[in-house]
Amino acid sequence: MKTISIFGGTGFIGTELIGQLAKQKVNINVYTRNINKADKLKVLPRVKLIQIKNLSNISELLKGSDTVINLVGILHETKKQNFLSAHKEWVEKIVLAIKKNRINRFIHLGAMQSSKYGPSNYLKTKYAGDQVIKNKLKNSAWTIFKPSIVFGENDKFINLFKKIISFLPIIFLISPKAKFQPVYVKDLVDIIIKSINDKKTHSKIFNIAGPKSYSFREIIELIAVSKKKSIVIIPMNKKISYLIVRLLEFLPIKIITRDNLKSMEVDNVSEINDSYCFKTNLMTLPAYLKIIR
Repeated sequence: MKTISIFGGTGFIGTELIGQLAKQKVNINVYTRNINKADKLKVLPRVKLIQIKNLSNISELLKGSDTVINLVGILHETKKQNFLSAHKEWVEKIVLAIKKNRINRFIHLGAMQSSKYGPSNYLKTKYAGDQVIKNKLKNSAWTIFKPSIVFGENDKFINLFKKIISFLPIIFLISPKAKFQPVYVKDLVDIIIKSINDKKTHSKIFNIAGPKSYSFREIIELIAVSKKKSIVIIPMNKKISYLIVRLLEFLPIKIITRDNLKSMEVDNVSEINDSYCFKTNLMTLPAYLKIIR
């Protein structure tokens, strides 16, 4: 029986992925720094939770793995972790362990519009991680998926604004014209699973998006309609948006940062949606909002 090793498995996308993988006849190793965050995964069949206590022993932990999937990524930097360590240096550690153990299959979750010259550190470091894989795993079967924003039952984007709209009749909206092409988490997970044994995906990068793009304002309006809430949206220009976000950074809980705002300067959409290489039908955001209303 094959063994699939997953990093970042306790997050929103990882939990959904492992839930679907557990229905197949595979062993799943989930590596995490905090076992307590993985309570939902403990009851799944053939899932083994492994606590990472020392980043230097990744090679030892990956022994016996047939496939490695990396979902690790952060939207906000903290005192303990920055973009460079999470998106590039961490990938370097995994790549080194993969080469040492001669593991052939590696699937990595990047970010749409990541670029060497991206406006944000998030996009630049995501690109740097992709380059590590391309340059150091030339003889391995790697695949990189670069999704737009991902929505689903436990996402932190749509659900955040659902809560805000429930309490506030007026929304002061930063970057209202920023564009996204939201993809449903179950569609993304299906695509990842289908790619595991698909040789046609080897050494390739795929942009994964939903069937339609929306401006930030349109997304807020869709959420308001789904909740049958009447709201007033007051769009903020670039300068005011920057000042508001600067103030929000002082909150104990990170909602949005200036780096996030810089990422939004680039439309998070794809001219060629590679999702259709794997699936013919994709969940739309309006259809999803009707289901969970």
